[in-house]
Amino acid sequence: MENDMETLLKISAHDNAAVKQYRKLARSRKERTKTGLFVLEGFRLVSDAVKNGAALTQLFWTEDGLARWQAEGLPDVLHGTRCALVSDSLAAELSQTEHTQGVFAVCQIPDPPALSALIHTGGSYAVLHQLQDPGNAGMILRTADALGLDGVIYSASCDIYSPKVVRATMGSLFRVPLCCVPEIEPVLAACRDAGVESCAAVVSGQAELVGQCLFRKGTAVVIGNEGNGLPEEVSAACDRRVTIPMHGTIESLNAAMAAGIILWEVQKAAAAGNGGQ
Repeated sequence: MENDMETLLKISAHDNAAVKQYRKLARSRKERTKTGLFVLEGFRLVSDAVKNGAALTQLFWTEDGLARWQAEGLPDVLHGTRCALVSDSLAAELSQTEHTQGVFAVCQIPDPPALSALIHTGGSYAVLHQLQDPGNAGMILRTADALGLDGVIYSASCDIYSPKVVRATMGSLFRVPLCCVPEIEPVLAACRDAGVESCAAVVSGQAELVGQCLFRKGTAVVIGNEGNGLPEEVSAACDRRVTIPMHGTIESLNAAMAAGIILWEVQKAAAAGNGGQ
């Protein structure tokens, strides 16, 4: 291999420019937005990025991390990617996990698709409005990946390229079409234009019970904020309201859990060929 441990650039200085940039990107949404870059940590995430053709600008390995990378048959020479070995002490400083795997990367944020291109007739989507918890944001993307959704739209939500959200996606970030928008109105308009039915997930009021209602092929499930749910004006703008029936004194579910249950029903209906007539 061209980049073996003898020829690979070695970095141990904590004030190295590439290391400083990684730190900035890891902690600052403003820096990620300005540069169009975000960071990845861990063998699984970085290898998924490579396998899915993500544009990496920088790769860091510890010696153990590079040995595992090479043992897995992954390329240690990537076009347009600067590669370097970092010391174990520097890796520990860069890591945001308890036990570092010695693999770090800087990646370009991909250009998002236009809503009119992402949302199409017959597609299934998750629309997340004002979602703020990184774990929920990442888990719903993983769920969308597992269920084969056609896309996920984040409206006025947390930064999906923050390290916490990226880790929570477990690589689904590179496989699911997604976009982030500041307002939800254009999303609902794009759904209407494509004949995709918008379904507001609510916890109270007049709503159809999930498990009893019939979803059509071409549905966008709209999930709201963890604490407050969807604003009334947003749920009113959707075509339907749906709710998960609860037993006992439980009033609501975790946003990611609720999304998973409803999206499962949506995909089951799509697989059955429901036309919603």
